[in-house]
Amino acid sequence: MRQKELLSISFNEASRTVFLYTKRKVTGKDLKSLPVSIMQCGIAYPQGTVEEIGKGLPIAHGAASFMINVRGSNLYACGSSISPGNSATAGTLGALVVDRQGTMHGLSNNHVTGLCNHSPVGIPILAPGVLDVCAGGIIPFTIGFHKAVLEMNVGTQGNIDVTRNSDAAIFQIMNPQSVTSSQGGVFDTPTSVLDPQDDMRVEKVGRTTGHTHGKIMGRELIPMGISYSAPNFGFSGTILFEDVWIIHGDTVPFAQPGDSGSLITHTDGNGDRHAVGLLFAGGTDSLGPEGQRTFFLPIRPILEKLGVNLLGGHNV
Repeated sequence: MRQKELLSISFNEASRTVFLYTKRKVTGKDLKSLPVSIMQCGIAYPQGTVEEIGKGLPIAHGAASFMINVRGSNLYACGSSISPGNSATAGTLGALVVDRQGTMHGLSNNHVTGLCNHSPVGIPILAPGVLDVCAGGIIPFTIGFHKAVLEMNVGTQGNIDVTRNSDAAIFQIMNPQSVTSSQGGVFDTPTSVLDPQDDMRVEKVGRTTGHTHGKIMGRELIPMGISYSAPNFGFSGTILFEDVWIIHGDTVPFAQPGDSGSLITHTDGNGDRHAVGLLFAGGTDSLGPEGQRTFFLPIRPILEKLGVNLLGGHNV
């Protein structure tokens, strides 16, 4: 396993399977000398790495922005492209949220609107994101102003408290009447929150791949290192995150670069929709569709740390 370079370990409690992700492929010959179970749990040996965030610009695979006509007005929807106005990037507006004073904000990743802790407070957030501005497209406008991020600290366990690391940010909405809580016109943002569970069916609307469905495959058992870079600010580093969960898309990848910040939701047996997580990274996976997997962080602690609640029913 040292030769294969073990990168991460995840566990699916529902199927009682441990997944040991390696950088180099574990062959059939290797499997003859490797254990197939431990403590009544099966062991799988997929090949899979984690993509570096910010290394290359995302490319749109479909509609980058959703304008929803509500009572004769075209409103900017969640699941659409956004970026800081001073950065040629693009990520996803995950949801609308309100703080304790009732002020409306947009929710996304720190690395999307916070530029890995480098966005000045008050910097305009553009819709669509700078990367998606094009002739004949939506005329870009200032959707809001950067407000706050959750901590993303470079360092190893013992030197920093990795439990404080998250990848989320909020920006204050400039004109609440220019936006809708609709997720790309597919469904409204739920206000209820559920904690993720193995094998839970989920879906999202994102800037790059739009509306996709998938299943939660398990949770990382050890802190996962995600490499980030913000070239314009001379920043690069690896951030360790706890409580990272994995999703496989049904027949295609659940997400691609540019979908970062998307809100992940689940519909229960009664037909009620709940928010589950915030999409923030991806990587390769020999067991996933087209060799891909998606990572997310549970939404409940993100909302609690930011002091906000999800907003639904707004201009829908």
